[in-house]
Amino acid sequence: MERAPFFLPVTGISVAHAIQNALRRPDFPCHRRRCFLVSCPRVLLERIMSLKSHLVVVAAGCIISASLLAQTTVTTEPVGFTTTSCLGNSDTYLGIPFTRPPEFTGTVQAINGDTLTINGSPGWAGNQFVYATGSQPKHYYVLIGNGGASNPKEGHIYSVRSNGASTLTVDTSFDNLAGVAANTKVTLIPYWTPATIFPPTDAGTSFTATDSPPTYKTELVIPNTSSAGINLPPTATYFFINNGSNVGWRLEGDNTTDHGDDPLLPDSYLIARNNNGAPTLPLTAVGRVLMSKLAVPIFASPTQQQDNPLTMIRPVDTTLDSNGLTPIDTSFVQGDQLLLFDNTRAQIGKQPSKTYTFNDGWRLNTDNLDHSKDIIPAGSAMLVRKAVKAGGTTVYWSDTPTYIPATFLIPLAVGSRKLHGSAGSFDTNIPASNGLGIECRTAGSGNSHQVIFTFANRVTLSNATVSHPNGGTGSISGSPVVNGNHITINLTNVSDAQRLVINLLGLSDSAITNDFSVTMSVLLGDVNSSGVVNTGDTNLCKSQALQQVTSDNFRDDVNVSGVINTGDTNIIKQQALSHL
Repeated sequence: MERAPFFLPVTGISVAHAIQNALRRPDFPCHRRRCFLVSCPRVLLERIMSLKSHLVVVAAGCIISASLLAQTTVTTEPVGFTTTSCLGNSDTYLGIPFTRPPEFTGTVQAINGDTLTINGSPGWAGNQFVYATGSQPKHYYVLIGNGGASNPKEGHIYSVRSNGASTLTVDTSFDNLAGVAANTKVTLIPYWTPATIFPPTDAGTSFTATDSPPTYKTELVIPNTSSAGINLPPTATYFFINNGSNVGWRLEGDNTTDHGDDPLLPDSYLIARNNNGAPTLPLTAVGRVLMSKLAVPIFASPTQQQDNPLTMIRPVDTTLDSNGLTPIDTSFVQGDQLLLFDNTRAQIGKQPSKTYTFNDGWRLNTDNLDHSKDIIPAGSAMLVRKAVKAGGTTVYWSDTPTYIPATFLIPLAVGSRKLHGSAGSFDTNIPASNGLGIECRTAGSGNSHQVIFTFANRVTLSNATVSHPNGGTGSISGSPVVNGNHITINLTNVSDAQRLVINLLGLSDSAITNDFSVTMSVLLGDVNSSGVVNTGDTNLCKSQALQQVTSDNFRDDVNVSGVINTGDTNIIKQQALSHL
């Protein structure tokens, strides 16, 4: 479908009336039943930011319903709407690129354990943000915003468990509030639910009701976000029953209990399954355009690959290299896979249509070309399949809207690259923080290492230097090599068991100019990246003996011969108890 910017001035009228009026206008960029949202192209960023207090932004990819076009007061944040075609006899993978309208925005006064005290005495009723069957149909989460000199929890969300007149107690069983400072911004948002995505009044318009279970018409399949492994069975499957007085969203296996208010994760997707004669219907949705970062947890397992169902809360198409999944923050590294689905193909139980990996840029598994500028359509479902990670880990994907202008230039990836014989080249990932990028492999001639910086776009560089905050040796051999969106730094005379800092000075992509530094650790034999060489490294290497060298185990090929064998374990044993 063709897409063009379309903005709705709504000063003095409701969002609903503005959208309805737009649908009648001859210059609206699509047919009434197939309209789409277009929001925030870069050429219009300044206009949007300056007008956002009195505009509705029409953008692309979410889920609204006719019943949501009730009188709605304009807020200071942009809103938008989209339409997605849910095919008959098919699964349609749906991400919701909006949030529901926030019901409070303020700042933190103090934090005590799992309780946030809010500035300004908002005067809430006790537990007014706690779900109550029949009287309070909403579940809420708190989105932590910016605030403080350094806020490690910016973008994290927490479910609300209870509230007082000026307090919010949240669920910290998975993620605590450590590091959230006074005056940090907080936003209180209701979760999407089956009944707010597909309201009962939209039966026959956006979905098909079931009158005779178990012959289900439209089903909502919720992916599994908590179990270990891949190709997981769904967590739940909903259907809408319309049988006499028995009307509403139900869980399969329970035809009577109302589940229309069940909360759905804002950063995950759902599958609309039309079967048993349910026809193709358009799902139109309205919501608030997220103007801040969202930090999404991504899980890895120590023993097996791990699936993470995700979506971007952005109502715009996004290139792969601007989706925020990057090696630089460890959210996506070599060995991980990004699986996407094709909603234009009618099929129930459809498999991913594309599988991407990151290796010096985004690659399709079907070729070795750079696909970094491939488009992820707004509202796409994304399945991140994390590779096995020693010890298991949880990392956070920074889902930052591309329509918010960037203020600091950082690479997508920094890697220490070595050739492993006929197995090819592999990069040890060097993240931007915490010195977690440990090069454990044998140095080249003259104790040399090669470090590659990969960016989204072409860059220039004034100079580069190396520093040694805790001692050690190493310097840059020759001048940095700048080639398009890559910068190559060749290091020489690098001593072992140290952390060195590589500084890029005057880094620029023509829009932004700044310096950038990254810490690279060097510890020969530390294949498990623990910071010390011991039997754990030896055992891990032995477990891969005679295995083909791949992106999953290349660190065990310590001598970069292209084969994992006793030569590698002997080096590790010789380095026993070396540490950073």
